[in-house]
Amino acid sequence: MAVFTVAVHTGDNNNGYIQYDAETKKLTVHLNDAEKEKETYSFLTTVRSWHRYVTLSQYETITAAATDSLDTLKLALGYIWLALGVHIDWSRPVEEL
Repeated sequence: MAVFTVAVHTGDNNNGYIQYDAETKKLTVHLNDAEKEKETYSFLTTVRSWHRYVTLSQYETITAAATDSLDTLKLALGYIWLALGVHIDWSRPVEEL
């Protein structure tokens, strides 16, 4: 089973993590704020248009839910701070709540 986990925070000591099972495409969001947790889950499971760069100066537009694949999820995690203020801590170890 390939499970991807990344640490996230929204400020005000609201640390948590996002976990994605690549085989089952199941996503779970763990934050100390139920409303922000719900918003984050909705953002990542709704079909949206994403810009995926194919060269340094050109991109293609894809339409997918972030949970469609691990690559799409990682792409969406790069955009989530703009929409919701959820910051991805790529280098911080995950402390499960």
